[in-house]
Amino acid sequence: MVQPGRPSATAALAVAGASKSFGAVQALTDVTLEFRFGEVTALLGENGAGKSTLIRLCSGEHQPTAGAIFVDGKEHILPNPLAATNLGIAVVHQEPQLVSNMTVAENIFLARLGGRGAAAVHRSGALEREAKDLLREIGLADAFKDVSAKCSTLSAAERQLVEIARALAAKPKVLFLDEPNSSLTRRETDRLFGIVRLLRDQGVALVLVSHRLGEVYEVSDRVIVMRDGRKVGEGTVGELPKAQAIKLMAGDRLTQQVAEDDVSARQSDTMAPPVLKVRGATGIDFSDVDLDIRAGEIVGMAGLVGSGRTEIVRGVIGADPLFAGTIEINGRPVRLRSLREAVRHGISFISEERRTSVFYGHDVGFNLTSNVLDRFGSLGFFSQRKRMDFAQRHADAVGVKAESASTPIRALSGGNQQKVLLARALASNPKLLILDEPTRGVDVRTKAEMYALIRKLAYVDGLAVWFVSSEMDEILHLADRIVVVREGRIVDNIAKGPQAAQVVASALGEKVEDVEAFFDRQEHGPSH
Repeated sequence: MVQPGRPSATAALAVAGASKSFGAVQALTDVTLEFRFGEVTALLGENGAGKSTLIRLCSGEHQPTAGAIFVDGKEHILPNPLAATNLGIAVVHQEPQLVSNMTVAENIFLARLGGRGAAAVHRSGALEREAKDLLREIGLADAFKDVSAKCSTLSAAERQLVEIARALAAKPKVLFLDEPNSSLTRRETDRLFGIVRLLRDQGVALVLVSHRLGEVYEVSDRVIVMRDGRKVGEGTVGELPKAQAIKLMAGDRLTQQVAEDDVSARQSDTMAPPVLKVRGATGIDFSDVDLDIRAGEIVGMAGLVGSGRTEIVRGVIGADPLFAGTIEINGRPVRLRSLREAVRHGISFISEERRTSVFYGHDVGFNLTSNVLDRFGSLGFFSQRKRMDFAQRHADAVGVKAESASTPIRALSGGNQQKVLLARALASNPKLLILDEPTRGVDVRTKAEMYALIRKLAYVDGLAVWFVSSEMDEILHLADRIVVVREGRIVDNIAKGPQAAQVVASALGEKVEDVEAFFDRQEHGPSH
């Protein structure tokens, strides 16, 4: 184990006695660790454990309050991200930081465009040729048929792959991957892990942050666990098995299996009229979709990235145009042309990309109430007190961990930001709640809390719930009924249970043994 001030010879990057405070908040305390050349290190911890703060210190975004950072055995002060980049340190962020109105090629080589004549590059086409060469080299050539496409047209998974390609374009010595597969299916994750293994074999030090522990342990050599801003565990994947890592992360033993409440036995009345009825819907990248969702029912939509799941949702709620078909809400025909119209008709939607949904410059109260501002005004007067009281009640109802509704949303962990978005969706008293990747990038504990909330909303409060997920365990565990999408069409509509497993596995590109393992966990609990 590395001693403070003495990184080992194999350390590409080391942190010695690092602490970081933000005012009265202590985010990191006396952290000493190292990331080694030719090794994949899993950096584990619940939301708020200090992982993101550590990454920001190592990449020059923040500077430590105390302690030192070593790169290639030499102590360095990293005053800004450019200094870290120049030393070979790169970060792939969980929420892709792309310029939407620029092309795939331009985003991959964004750092160099400011220093070169962009017009000359475009005339020669050199940038696009170089982008194609890089994508071919890292095994992503088939993911982008047109590198001149605007990033605004890409799916969340495709945007994540562009972010990864941009990091690799800098030929880093140390690469941090912060939830890189949170929007990827198993098949896309396998492709990513192939890139990770290739870079490891080339001597790059890789640091992987992910809450998908099963996948993390497949590709990692070593594990570091953080809790409450401290390093609480370290070892090889053999020395620190998953069950022990979960115990260290949470402070007490948690399992990945969410306990079923008594309310989970309550089933939707299949003879009741549907809250949502879709017939023959055709839109951008989907066609001839029929779908019913009833009160008290949780419907999960499965399919590979690019299968058309999100496009179906967006077409139904009016975010994208619907070319043909009919939609009924509680038996009444509607034609939705915007998200605002959807909200007025009792539909709430949470997007898969948290970064585009959160108002990061504002507090929890602003974010939670932004869709229902009309409730707090009367006769030309706006009551901020009523607004913040409303926000506090709804934040407490979904378990948001924040000092108050006045807390800046930037100060919250990703899981708590997701809960604020859920509270915002519920603030308008919807009849139908639609969630796109509802637990993307959240930790084991927060995922369990989200599942419990979703079940309560359906089984106790009687909401119709429709969610899209790329995680097979989540689909099989949470959904009462599973809708499988392939090439823009619904190809299966099946009840939850073992009989659905192979269909869902096929749709998500999973392995049959993974399906069998899932149901073994359901029957016997997780292995220790």
